[in-house]
Amino acid sequence: MREVKRVLVTLLMAVILALSAFAPMSALGQKNDNRPPKNAEKVIKPDKPPRGNSNSQSNSNKHGRN
Repeated sequence: MREVKRVLVTLLMAVILALSAFAPMSALGQKNDNRPPKNAEKVIKPDKPPRGNSNSQSNSNKHGRN
């Protein structure tokens, strides 16, 4: 039984290697990219600096309702 398994595995490996050797490999290396090149995106810079984010405002609902 072991010898039959070994022969079948060897035969299967030989078939796989033969199929991969005869497969057309030129299609994998072919690069057919007809898209136009992309332009680099411009970074938009604001005219004025952003407002400060201070958390000094008090929350009147801090302790809930009494």
